[in-house]
Amino acid sequence: MKTYLKCGAAALITFTCAQPVIAEDSNADSRDETAEGGAPIIVAPIPQPPAAGLMNEHMHDGGEIMLGLRWVRQGFSGANRAGTGTITDSDILAAGYSTRTRKMTMDMVMLDIMYAPTDNITFMVMPHWMRHEMTMVGIDPMVGMDMDHDHGQHMAAMDHGHHSLGFGESMTHASSGVGDTLVSASYRLAKSRTFDAHVTLGIWAPTGSVSEKNADGTFVHYGMQGGSGTWDLAPSITISGREGALGWGMQAGYRWRMESANKSGFAFGDEASISAWTSYAASQAVSLTGRIAWEHEGKILGHYNGPHNHSSPADLQGNYGGDTVLLAAGVNLALPVGGKHTPKLGIEAGLPIHQDLNGIQVPEDWRLSILLSQTF
Repeated sequence: MKTYLKCGAAALITFTCAQPVIAEDSNADSRDETAEGGAPIIVAPIPQPPAAGLMNEHMHDGGEIMLGLRWVRQGFSGANRAGTGTITDSDILAAGYSTRTRKMTMDMVMLDIMYAPTDNITFMVMPHWMRHEMTMVGIDPMVGMDMDHDHGQHMAAMDHGHHSLGFGESMTHASSGVGDTLVSASYRLAKSRTFDAHVTLGIWAPTGSVSEKNADGTFVHYGMQGGSGTWDLAPSITISGREGALGWGMQAGYRWRMESANKSGFAFGDEASISAWTSYAASQAVSLTGRIAWEHEGKILGHYNGPHNHSSPADLQGNYGGDTVLLAAGVNLALPVGGKHTPKLGIEAGLPIHQDLNGIQVPEDWRLSILLSQTF
C-alpha cells in the first residue's frame, strides 16, 4: 500500500510539472455578462468551498493577500480499538500493557498567510501551534493492591505515573508548543465560470519539537510531540465546479516523509487523503457544505533513541496510523462588514463513520474546524 501511495505521489508531481495551463481568460469571472439589448444577466452566487476543513483548497487573483486564523480540535475517547473492532481492558492487559488511553484532545492553531503574485500562482505559509492533552487509566488489578489510596495518587503523580497507576486510577498530562510549518505554491490549471483546477506543491519544515519529555526524563507518547522532526513533501490536486447555486469539488493529497528518522530516532508514517464535497449557496453571504473524506496514515518507523515507557499502547510505535472515513458538514459566512472583500467565517464539524486503526488506539470521536479570514 505504501509503495502504491508513493508511486501516486510521484505521478502527481510529474503531472504538476508537465501539465500545461488550460485556464480560460481569468478576467471572464470578473466581467458582467449581458443579454441582447444590454440587459445584465443575473449570475447566481458562487458556492464557497469547505475552507475550514481543508488546506490549499482555493487560489486567489493576482495581487491579492489573504490572512486567516484557523483552529482545529479533535476529540478521542471511548473503548480502545484494534483494527475496526473494540478491545477490552483484559485483552489490552494480556497484550502486555498496564495502562491505556481513556481520552485525548488535540488542538491546532494555524495562521494562513497567502499571496498571489499572478492569477495563476498562489503562495502560502502556514505556521502551527499544537497542544495535546491525554488522560490515562490503570487497567492492571495487581497494581496498587498493596498501597493505600494516597500513596497510589503520589505514585501516579511521579514521572507522569504511566507505569505506577493503580487499577482504575487516572491521570491527565499535556504538551504544547510550536508545530511544523507548511510552505506551499499552488498553480492554476484551469479557470472558468463553472470549473476550476489547480495543483499544489508543499513543503513541511520541521519547526516543531520531537524532544518533549516527562518529568523523569523519558520521552512523552509519540503522538504528543509537537512536530514531525522530518522534512516532508506534500503534493495535492484540487478540482471544483459550480452550476448556479450548487457546487462540488474534490481534492487528493499526500504527505511523504523524506527522511527515515528524526533526531529522536523515529519518523511518522506517510499520510494520504481524498476529499469530495458539495455546496449550496443559500445567498450571496451564506453557503452550506457537505464533505466526505478518506484519510490514511502509515505506522511510525524507527524507535525513540532515549528512555521511554512501554506501559501503554500509546508508548509503542506500532499503535499509530490507520484509515479513517470522515463525514462533515459546514457553513461559510461572508460577514456584513468591510467593502469589496468582506471577512469570511467558515465552520465545519466532522464525525468519523469508519476507523481501521493499527495496533491498539483510542478512536476519534469528533472534529471541529473554524477559520476566520480576510482578503486584501
